[in-house]
Amino acid sequence: MVSENSRRIARNTVLLYLRTLFSQLIALYTSRKILEILGVEDYGIYNVVGGVVGMLTFLNGSMAVATQRFLTFELGRGDLKAYNRVFSMSCLIHIALALMIVIAAETIGLWFLNSYLNIPGERMTAANWVYQFSILSVFVGIIQTPYMASLTAHEHMNIYAYVGMGESVSRLVVVFLLLVINYDHLIVYALLCLIIQLISASIYRMYAVRKFDECRFKQLWNKSLFQSMLSFTGWNLFGTIAWILKDQGTNILMNIFGGAAINAARGVSYQVSNAVQNLVSGFSTAVNPQLTKNYAAGDRSGFHRLMMTSSKISFFLLLLIALPVMIEISYLLNLWLVEVPAYSVIFTQLILVEALINTYGGPMITGLMAMGNIKWYQVVVGSAMLLNLPISYVLLRTGHSIVTPLVVSIFVITLSLMLRLLFCRHQLGLSVRLYVSTVVVPTLGVAIISGIAPFAIHQSLTFGFFRLLAVGGVSLVSVSFFTYVLGLNSSERQLVRVGISKLLCKFR
Repeated sequence: MVSENSRRIARNTVLLYLRTLFSQLIALYTSRKILEILGVEDYGIYNVVGGVVGMLTFLNGSMAVATQRFLTFELGRGDLKAYNRVFSMSCLIHIALALMIVIAAETIGLWFLNSYLNIPGERMTAANWVYQFSILSVFVGIIQTPYMASLTAHEHMNIYAYVGMGESVSRLVVVFLLLVINYDHLIVYALLCLIIQLISASIYRMYAVRKFDECRFKQLWNKSLFQSMLSFTGWNLFGTIAWILKDQGTNILMNIFGGAAINAARGVSYQVSNAVQNLVSGFSTAVNPQLTKNYAAGDRSGFHRLMMTSSKISFFLLLLIALPVMIEISYLLNLWLVEVPAYSVIFTQLILVEALINTYGGPMITGLMAMGNIKWYQVVVGSAMLLNLPISYVLLRTGHSIVTPLVVSIFVITLSLMLRLLFCRHQLGLSVRLYVSTVVVPTLGVAIISGIAPFAIHQSLTFGFFRLLAVGGVSLVSVSFFTYVLGLNSSERQLVRVGISKLLCKFR
């Protein structure tokens, strides 16, 4: 069983990696052209307007986590009837939730958009159209949540791979359509993105319904199940609000103090960061259902082992790509974009540092959610996350650099990570000392040592494509070598050797 689970994780990781690699290669071109076609100002407007709608989806974020947890838990127990009850209840709840968010978006959100955001007067009409399309997009995403959660719970990652590639090709088509359509490009872009999401959502839904009988909606109302899911969602809600305020709240704060051009720089930085993170996120997506199923099955030893191993591997996978990107980001942005927004370089570097720290927290969050008793965890960690916005506001208000909120965010994320580790010790029985010695020490050691040679090459060579290749090649070798020698234990190195041997045998 363990061997089969490991093979499933590896297979799903490869599928998601290939999907993301294909998508990001196309995204490198489409993002560049979109920024060129829309311009820095309109690109910033698109990001900040979408952020306003995103802030209103805080309840869906909590409900999505609850749905994923309850579905995967029942699948881990092997109770398909209970799974169908959870699925059907989730559909009803998400429909009601979607309607509530639309009402809030068309009242409070619309008022905020037109009263407080720093948007040029001549672009307010376009911004309002983008806002309406964003609301529809959010509505579709919310009612789609139970179906997406079911695909993840069943670990059918192949559908993500195929549909994701289709979405990438569709976004490439959008670029060419914008070049020939003689109308407001910002409005047209938002509309075409909505159409792509509608098509993707339809495909995911049809696949889930046809593939899994337990994903067929039934009209039922289970009061005890509703109360259980609502209780979980309620305590998770605080943490979700804190995360959204940290992320989208910071985006709006930077708009108020820096204008749409700063949002464009932050948007570009997140494009790069997301591209890097998405290349390695397939591993996390593949391993999370196994974490929940291990907990549901009562396999505590395997649960702890998988939590620590996945934290470590997630860090190394991200470091492999993030290190050369952080070192050569100035050249990469100039190679990628026609016009590089100010602050894009430092924004990207700081966001990638935060992303590396965040890799530790992902498996912890999944483990704590699987356990279900999240009341004090969310209150304490959520309160720590909330510190980001007021501290950033005070510092910006007193004249500090527009970069400050991202620096503050790194400190807040680190504090939150330490608090999560304490909760994992208290509620899941995870040894803090073992986690630090097994995960934190080797990962930080590899990150520091493997960065020496690439940085030295960066400093010694002149700006250009040859330096990019040299830094990238040395980073790949350095991170891989020190990960194997210093980052992995003996059993993990044995698994790597076996995996490489099997791969080589296929080519003989």
